[in-house]
Amino acid sequence: MKNTIDILIVGVGGQGIVSASDIISDIAMSRGLDVKKSEIHGMSQRGGVVHSFVRLGKKVASPMPEKNNIDYFLSFELMEALRWKDHITEKTEVVVNTQQITPIGMYLNGAAPYPEVRKALNHKKTYFINGTEEAENLGDIRALNSIMTGALCKFLNYEATEFKTAFEKRVGKAVEMNIAAFKKGKELVKNGILF
Repeated sequence: MKNTIDILIVGVGGQGIVSASDIISDIAMSRGLDVKKSEIHGMSQRGGVVHSFVRLGKKVASPMPEKNNIDYFLSFELMEALRWKDHITEKTEVVVNTQQITPIGMYLNGAAPYPEVRKALNHKKTYFINGTEEAENLGDIRALNSIMTGALCKFLNYEATEFKTAFEKRVGKAVEMNIAAFKKGKELVKNGILF
């Protein structure tokens, strides 16, 4: 049996990947768990790729999990799920936001078609959710961060009260809307259709 829970969160700069990993980490630490993180966010304000590994457990030695050890994979953007496909194993629970953000390179290279992600990913434990549309329905696209965090927390059994405490500590603005977004994320996974 594994001693850690290994999480990979990916997306595009500006979607809140680092904030989501911070909040997940804060909730885990409030439960007395050891947490280690490793992230890349240098291109976060330029629309570049952003990712964060989060490892939770009684004692976590390294911030980097083994490649084939990811328990939960959260992708804020559809094509980013493909970029990290080799980290997904049979046991990995996957949540993918269906938002498509076409990279500039696809425009520059003759408008290559956006890939058919569902077919290419071909993973039976994948929940495709439209978190972007749900965030817009709540009145603020930035609520996507809380929706995706809620989706992951459905698997981790983290509650809205724990999210509220962590969110107030990290952000402190639009708290009620973000709690609603967190709950919506949990609901989307609960009612989601697997691939």
